[in-house]
Amino acid sequence: MYDLEEQETVDAIKAWWKANGRWVWAALLALAVGYGAARGWQYYRAGQEAKAGVLFDAVRTAAQQGDAAKTLQAAKALQSAQPSSPLAPRGALISAAVSHAKGESAPARQELEWVISNAKEPSLTDLAHLRLAGLLADQKKYDEALRQLDGARLPDFIPMTQDLRGDILLAQGKTKEARAAYQAALEKSKDGEVMHQIAKSKLDALGGQ
Repeated sequence: MYDLEEQETVDAIKAWWKANGRWVWAALLALAVGYGAARGWQYYRAGQEAKAGVLFDAVRTAAQQGDAAKTLQAAKALQSAQPSSPLAPRGALISAAVSHAKGESAPARQELEWVISNAKEPSLTDLAHLRLAGLLADQKKYDEALRQLDGARLPDFIPMTQDLRGDILLAQGKTKEARAAYQAALEKSKDGEVMHQIAKSKLDALGGQ
């Protein structure tokens, strides 16, 4: 059971996520497009994936317009026509982000699961695991969300993974475990990085170790 001070801390962290969650998702969307994008665009610019490039451009255009239905349709077309293209999972990640922003969790989950099952780049599958965990946490499916976090393995994702793990554990009332997760996020990130500051603020709110 929480005491009053711990409950206030939990409420503060929840309020932070409500206020900044959209920014975090936007940052992850940028990461989805940019992480390893040089490889994808190298194919595109060289003309080796002209068709995939055209379809991916349709995904980006629809996403910029904020049209979740058209973004999903374009992403599905890309997946169907060029499932092995490095642009296909990027399109799915973009589609998932737009659907999530519009409050449409079912298509967002479907796109993330497609990335997990089909992407060849570990960075993209890890990102999909992380984003799916966040979506499930929003739905209070905490155990399922934690299992998704176990699927993210690359070192670059450890700070974000551990920070989200802490949020989920805290929502479950597991303050000690949440504190350990925030501590791991702090230790695995560098001073000055945004995630380092986020983890530190949450850890300080809980009283550190």
